[in-house]
Order: sequence, then C-alpha cells, then structure tokens
Amino acid sequence: MALGLALAAVSARADVYYMVDGDRITGKTLSEAQGLFKVDTPYGRVAIPKGRVAKIVHENGREEVLDSSATPRLAKRAGPAAPSVRLVVVVSGGAFWQAWSAKGGAPADTSLRLQVSLDEDPVAAYTDAKTDPEIPGATANSFSFAPGDVVPTGGGGASLQPAEARPGRITLKIDLPVEKAGERRLRFAYQANDGSTDSPAWRDLVDTMIHVVLSADKPNVVEIHQDRGRMEFSGFGRKKMKNVETFRIEARPI
Repeated sequence: MALGLALAAVSARADVYYMVDGDRITGKTLSEAQGLFKVDTPYGRVAIPKGRVAKIVHENGREEVLDSSATPRLAKRAGPAAPSVRLVVVVSGGAFWQAWSAKGGAPADTSLRLQVSLDEDPVAAYTDAKTDPEIPGATANSFSFAPGDVVPTGGGGASLQPAEARPGRITLKIDLPVEKAGERRLRFAYQANDGSTDSPAWRDLVDTMIHVVLSADKPNVVEIHQDRGRMEFSGFGRKKMKNVETFRIEARPI
C-alpha cells in the first residue's frame, strides 16, 4: 500500500468562516445540525462548532454575524502575519494500516491518527476516518494524507498547510508560534481510538521521538521513515492483524 494523495474539488466560490479566535476557514457548507457546521474544505471535511464562529460570509456575498463581540479580534487579525517557526515533516516509506475481521468485530471508531507533539504538547493531528475495501471480509483503514480522507487539526497556536505529495513521500508543513523556537522534544505517534467518535480515547500504536533545535530563521525539516516489516492480515482461522509490532517509524533531521 503506497502513500497517496487525492485532490479534493472545492467550488471556486465558497463560504468563509471567521472564527472567534481570529482563524479563517474557507469551504463549501454541506450541512448544519446539532450545533455543528459540516464544511468541505481543500484539506478535507471538517465539523465546526457553531460557538467558535464569529461570522460567515456566504458564497453569494451575504454576511451572517454569529458573535458580534469577536469583531475587534477579526480586525486585528487582518494586519501583518505574526512571525512563526516553520516545521516541515517529510513522510516516506510504507503506509501505516490496521484491519479488523467481520467476525471479530471492528471497534466503534476505526479512525487512525498521526499526532505531532512538542515537549508532549500536541501541535498537530491528522485523522483518517475513511475505511478501505482492500481486504474481503474485513474492515481496513490504510492511513492516507489525501485531503478527502484526512482531517488536519492544529493545536497550541499551530497552523497547518495542505499536504504535498510526490512519488514515495508526503510533505507536511506546520507553522508554530515563534516562542516555540529553541531546543524541543519532537514526538510523532500513530494512534487508534479505543473510544467513540463523540468520546475519543486515543491510544499510541507506534511512536518515535527526537530532540531538535527549532529555528525561526529557516525551515526546520524532519523526516519520518516508515517500515511495515512483516505486518499482515491473517486469513486463517480467526482473522486478525499479525506482526503489527514489526511496523517501525523513525524520525530524523534532514
């Protein structure tokens, strides 16, 4: 299974969501229910809590204000961009995947997630909830960074750029607040959800950690090399994942 990237088509005219924290999300509104806006963005589908939205400028030009108290923050955000630390993560090698037999039963949520942390504080997460019909009689999820499959989420003031694909590699760009510069512990972990979609309980499946010195003057490039080893899905008797522990990821500076 190779790493892949599919292009998600978004209408040239789209809705713009201005968030109360000053962020902005552009995409096509799919639905509004239970206090959530579901929006199709160039980076995948996201669910936006209504309480986080200051206003919406619809594709027809109509402006809908949800939180007028956020107006000063929006105006302030329109100024020059604040300095940031650019972290570039290059993912190479085999894709991470999991499979569950129909007989044994899949978990309530078959999502997989790649979490990026600085000094154990999460700054980015890439969640793939899309299953793949690659193994007959089983539920499989081969982790993909495709915009239509993965939902990127920033944390700790981080801003995530769209994933970039070349043959055999994926490039992730994460802009961090300038105060994150300096010596840091950088950790990557693939995780599975032992809980539900509404009440997640993420558990590390495989991880790697390195010490880095982040600079605000130039991009900081780190490679994650992935090796599946002998990972396979057994077709005999009670179908299950075998040799999962042979999957390895190794982070190293470039």
